[in-house]
Amino acid sequence: MARAGLSPAPRRSGPTWKQFLTAQAQSIIATDFFHVETVSGVRLYALFFIEHATRRVHLPA
Repeated sequence: MARAGLSPAPRRSGPTWKQFLTAQAQSIIATDFFHVETVSGVRLYALFFIEHATRRVHLPA
């Protein structure tokens, strides 16, 4: 890019990724879905949600 006469973009003055994610942690919810095979051959499924701010796990009914 330097050979083409393009200089790098100016540094942004906003928050870092860590600061941004920390500020947004109150509203970030992760989800996961998995299955396991039991000894009897029955497949069980699980869906759950995790609140990042409190690390609280929610299992839908």
